[in-house]
Amino acid sequence: MLSPAYRVTQERIMIIDFRIRPPFKGFMELGIIKAWRNIPTEPRAMRPTGFERRHVASVAEADIDLMVKEMDEAGISHGVIMGRETKNPVYGGVPNADIHELVRRYPGRFFGFGGICPHDPNALEEVERCVKEYGFKGISLHPGWCEPAIHAHDEKIIPILDLCQQLDTVVGFAMSAYTGPDLTYCDPSRLMPVMKMFPRLPFVISHGCWPHVQEVMGVAAVCPNMYIIPDCYFYVRDMPFAEQYVKAANSFMKYRTLFGTGYPIRGFGQCVENWHERGLTHESLKLTLYDNAAYLLKL
Repeated sequence: MLSPAYRVTQERIMIIDFRIRPPFKGFMELGIIKAWRNIPTEPRAMRPTGFERRHVASVAEADIDLMVKEMDEAGISHGVIMGRETKNPVYGGVPNADIHELVRRYPGRFFGFGGICPHDPNALEEVERCVKEYGFKGISLHPGWCEPAIHAHDEKIIPILDLCQQLDTVVGFAMSAYTGPDLTYCDPSRLMPVMKMFPRLPFVISHGCWPHVQEVMGVAAVCPNMYIIPDCYFYVRDMPFAEQYVKAANSFMKYRTLFGTGYPIRGFGQCVENWHERGLTHESLKLTLYDNAAYLLKL
């Protein structure tokens, strides 16, 4: 049963999904795809982020065309394909050429963020290739999943951020309780010095540094180049600390909160519906679902 807020606004607000990992080529080897294609039948074994998740046909069937159809049905006009490169056999990586191929397959539908591993001696060359040759809108870092794991302010990351600022692009970090050996790897205070070091570079933080939600709002208050995608920590019903994201998105973070499904964690339609149910004002819905992303992507 769709909520009244969802029924009223879904036809009038355009939507950009800022975090998608599609069932396509190299992505199929990632644990995130495999995990959500093999969902536990025992509810006690379900991840917290899978609470009340509905069946997603495109994930189960690993069908990219069906995924696009599901986006259409949910009213999502564009999607950001978040790359990954960790040099870690557990968390893996996706060739950026695969992302480029997908973007070209659906012209104007998707925007790529190239996966970069700071340990890669050719990391800067790969950043240049992603932005200049592939036309990607940004790059994506998973420092806590790298082998070995590093924090977001590690000295190996600084040259990457410097180049990204020079190229006038966007940098994404994945930071939550799941994205590192312990909770220090999602501590937003580690990001504060580097965000101040590169004030013209937009930092987009997937998973919103959960569970450090109060801390991330404090950092965002003093770092205007910080954007957050709270994804499943926002739209899962009664997720602890989610109300802090909602309050911020109705206040000063209304211009820096981004809608992202985190697909395949949850289907597009359910995510859009849940996003409408969390208590955002109509203005904040419009900003978080489309306008803020369009601003960053220069649409």
